[in-house]
Amino acid sequence: MLNFKEKQKIFISILEQNEFSYADGYNAFISISAENHQYIFLKQLSSEKDIEYWIVKLKSRIVLKEDLAPIDDIIDDYISCG
Repeated sequence: MLNFKEKQKIFISILEQNEFSYADGYNAFISISAENHQYIFLKQLSSEKDIEYWIVKLKSRIVLKEDLAPIDDIIDDYISCG
């Protein structure tokens, strides 16, 4: 099981990877919001795969809803409610 610092390091390293897709363009927004929420959502994730999946789902939600709500609101909602 990963400790909180390890999870945070993995999360940041995933978001710092090169951008290959349209959704990757939101990495900076996600990173800033995660920091603002003090990475609290990482407590619910237990593995690197869980973290990767969480990020992929968030990016998908952003792409689907970006025309309906501000990006920050989409991210905040996902962090708060999943």
